[in-house]
Amino acid sequence: MSKHAKKQSKHLRAVPRLARFLGLSPLPADWKGIDDLMPILEKLRGDGAVVMMKLDGEHESGSEEGPYTALITGQVLAGEFFRSDHPTMEQALAEVIVAYAISRWGFDPESK
Repeated sequence: MSKHAKKQSKHLRAVPRLARFLGLSPLPADWKGIDDLMPILEKLRGDGAVVMMKLDGEHESGSEEGPYTALITGQVLAGEFFRSDHPTMEQALAEVIVAYAISRWGFDPESK
């Protein structure tokens, strides 16, 4: 497994732990799609963050960057932002959500 793939897997695995950390309903380890993430996304919105997804038909799905871009920005971040480009929507969202959670909520993705 490449270093890039391990990093992606780490973020995907951290999302269910993040839900527990936030006191939200449990997420399955194999969560998929935006519906599973809505409680976390609503928490971000409640913080004043702006979350955007871009599905880019001009990027090939086989490329390392991929056609999915996730971005978290907003006044709450005082000019900072989190952006990720990946082959799947889940990977892109997981990376920016976990980065935000570490920065703003003190989340430790390695905690059990």
